[in-house]
Amino acid sequence: MSAARVYVRAAGAVAAAGTGIPSLLRAVGDPDWQPVLGLTRPDAPPLPVAVCREFTTKDIVPPLLARRLDRPSRLLAVAAREALRAAGDPLPWAIERVGVTAGTWNAGTSALVEVLRAVFLTSPDEAPPAQFPSTVANAPASQLGILDKLGGPNITFAEKQVGGLRAVAEAARMLLARRADAVAACGVDEGDWLNAEGYARLGALASPGRAGMVLGEGAGVLVLARDPGSGPLAALAGWGSASAPAPPHRYPAEPQALVAACAQALARAGMAATEVDLVVSVANGIPALATLELAAMDTVFGGHRPAAVGVADRLGEGAAGGALRAVIAALTVAGAVLPAWDCPPHLAAAGYRTVACRPRTALVGGVAGGGSAVALVFTAA
Repeated sequence: MSAARVYVRAAGAVAAAGTGIPSLLRAVGDPDWQPVLGLTRPDAPPLPVAVCREFTTKDIVPPLLARRLDRPSRLLAVAAREALRAAGDPLPWAIERVGVTAGTWNAGTSALVEVLRAVFLTSPDEAPPAQFPSTVANAPASQLGILDKLGGPNITFAEKQVGGLRAVAEAARMLLARRADAVAACGVDEGDWLNAEGYARLGALASPGRAGMVLGEGAGVLVLARDPGSGPLAALAGWGSASAPAPPHRYPAEPQALVAACAQALARAGMAATEVDLVVSVANGIPALATLELAAMDTVFGGHRPAAVGVADRLGEGAAGGALRAVIAALTVAGAVLPAWDCPPHLAAAGYRTVACRPRTALVGGVAGGGSAVALVFTAA
């Protein structure tokens, strides 16, 4: 039996595709769109990161406010303000009942490096006090709450690749527990060369002649509420999560956690797997994850073969990338875009297909290094 649903009232985005939902929709609807990769690092070639090259806070965040925010906080503020304005101006909920849930993979890295550089190379007395508040992962969500005076619960999840999906799932739980009337569910990551360098040294990033992932910078936001309002974009019908033992830098060897998360999400939605029209793939270029996903989807779907679309290879992997995949899923079932990007090769070889018509239901899964798995089910409202 399906549980109570929550509704997607609005969305916002900042990505390598540009600032704002219109830029994201244009990219997703263009089969030839590719990001311009390249994050500069000292004394070495650029790293494969899909950065937000055209990003600006102009006309969205006042200059004096923007100046005191670090880059992740600026990215999230711009995406969230787009979503909140689309939800209503003024908002249709009491401001003290609007919460924030955020997931991040690396927010605070750049600020922390600046503080530690001063501490280790000069003295602790030289640590820049203006940077210190930004060294913690929850800074972007907290700054958003302060900027827009959102008085509801404010929670950040540092859960690597699935952080953005976790934020959406926990926002739904928060709403059904009546801890808030609306929640801005977010994912945000910055393009930081030191963070990316670490994954490059682990051999996880794509490079000439070697498969691997592309990291992504940006922010994705969904405004969720129990009340559908007059015209919701979509319904978040189900969500689930599970985990499996794995080292912090590796995916699980077996697909059971992703299978369990998908099964929970479908059960909560009151749906059979055969009712899923679209899979937003977890694939990010790492062969082991593609193998894991294929095994999981075979278990979840049996002989059913819905359409599938790859996103992380274009917008990048991360908590922001997960949130952007959720945004794309919601907008797709809403009929706002028909994704023109390819079905990932490992799924196409197994009979999954490229999107050809508007789906009414979408399954979005995610797996993180360390073993966490989260799945969401979106349906047309």
